[in-house]
Amino acid sequence: MKHLHIKSFFGLALFSMLIICGCSSSVSTDFPVFHAQTEAYSTQISDDAERLTTLLPLLVRADHLAQGYYYDEAIELLQNIPDEYTQDEEVLSRISLYQTARDSFVPYEEPVRHIFFHSLIVDTSLAFDGDYMANGYNYWMTTVDEFKAMLEELYANDFILIDIHEIAREETDENGNVKIIANAPMVPKGKKPLVLSVDDVNYYEYMEKDGFARNLMIDENGNVKNLYIDKDGNELIGDYDVAPILDTFVKEHPDFSLRGAKGILALTGYEGTLGYDTHLTDSPTLEEDIQTATAVANRLKETGWLFAIHGYGHRDAKKITYSHLMNDTNRWINDVGSIVGETDIYIYPYGSEIDYPSDKLNYFKSVGLRYFCGVWTKPFVSVKDNYVRQTRCNLDGFNMITRPKSLADLFDVSKVLDPDRPELE
Repeated sequence: MKHLHIKSFFGLALFSMLIICGCSSSVSTDFPVFHAQTEAYSTQISDDAERLTTLLPLLVRADHLAQGYYYDEAIELLQNIPDEYTQDEEVLSRISLYQTARDSFVPYEEPVRHIFFHSLIVDTSLAFDGDYMANGYNYWMTTVDEFKAMLEELYANDFILIDIHEIAREETDENGNVKIIANAPMVPKGKKPLVLSVDDVNYYEYMEKDGFARNLMIDENGNVKNLYIDKDGNELIGDYDVAPILDTFVKEHPDFSLRGAKGILALTGYEGTLGYDTHLTDSPTLEEDIQTATAVANRLKETGWLFAIHGYGHRDAKKITYSHLMNDTNRWINDVGSIVGETDIYIYPYGSEIDYPSDKLNYFKSVGLRYFCGVWTKPFVSVKDNYVRQTRCNLDGFNMITRPKSLADLFDVSKVLDPDRPELE
C-alpha cells in the first residue's frame, strides 16, 4: 500500500475521530476515499491510523528540531524509529533533506557582531517623566517596542543568533596543552551570525517605579517570564524584558537561533540576582530567594542562555587596583556564581577593558575566564592562545539617535525608534 503524504494525515485524523466515535455511517459518500465498506480498505485505514499515532509525532518532532538547525538530532531520531518505518518515503525524504541542509553550512569569515542591551523600558511615561533619571534612561536604555521591532528587522535581514563560544575553539597539542584558536562559525548560507547580551539583569531598586520589570520568574507553564507592576499597582506576568521576549520570538521563529542559542545575561551582585535579594545576609527570606533565583537561572540555561560576570560591584576593571578587582571577582564567583553556575565570560562594566597582557588578565585566566567583552560600535574579534576579545555595540537611545549609520548594517534605525523617546539633552 502506498503511504499517505504527511499533509494527508490531518484529513485522516479527522476521519479517524469519526470512526472512533462510531460515526462512520454519517460520512458523506461525496468523499469516496473515506468509504470503508470493503475489507481491503478497512485494512488500509487500520494501517494509516497506526502511522498517524506512531509515525506522525516523530516526523513533527524531527521537523521541529530541523527548524532550529538540530539536524543531527533530527536525523538520529528518524534513524531510530520502529523497524517497519525505516524505509518509509517520508522518513527517507526527510533524512536526505536534513543531511543536505546540514552539509550546506558555510563558514562566516568576517568579525561577528555582538549587540547588547540593558533592561527594557516597559512604560515610557514612567521612564521619560522628566525626573533626574529620565535622561540616563534615554541615553542607555531601549524600550520594549524598540526591542521587538529590532528583532523583526534583524530576522528579516538574515541575522542568526549564535553562542559566543562559536567564535573560537580549543585544541590540545601532543603535550596536552590547550590552545584557543580563531573559529569561523558555520552558519546556513546567507545568514549572518550575531551574539547578543544584556547588562545588569538584576532589577535594581532605583528602577522600581520607572516602568521596568521587577524580576525574572518561572510561570505555571515552566517558562521564564517577568513580574511587572504597572502604574496602577497591578501585578502582571509576561514578556517585559529581553529574555522572555526573545524566548517567545525564537519559539515563533526557530530559524533565528542556531541550535537554541539565545544570549548572555551579565550580572552584578551588589543588589541581588535576577531580581531577588540574594545579597542580604540578614534577610528572613534569603534562602527562599536563593532557591528561587537558582531555579530561574537553571531554567534560563536550559533554554539557551549563558551568564557572565559583570563585576560584583560594577566597578571599572581598568581603574580599580589589582587587589580590588580580585576581591570583587571572587565575591561574584562565591555569591552570584553559586546561583547561576560557572562562567568563562567577563563583560566589562562601562565597557572599560584591562590591559592585554597584564597581571589582571593573568588573574582572570586563573579563575577560568576566557572571553572578554568591551564596547565599540564596530565588530571586532581577537583570539589569542588563551583568551578571546570581542567588542559589543549598544543598541540604545544614544547610538540610535547620534550614530544611526553605525547600526545601518543591522537595521534602519527609523524603522525601530520609539516615537515616545524624547530628544537627547
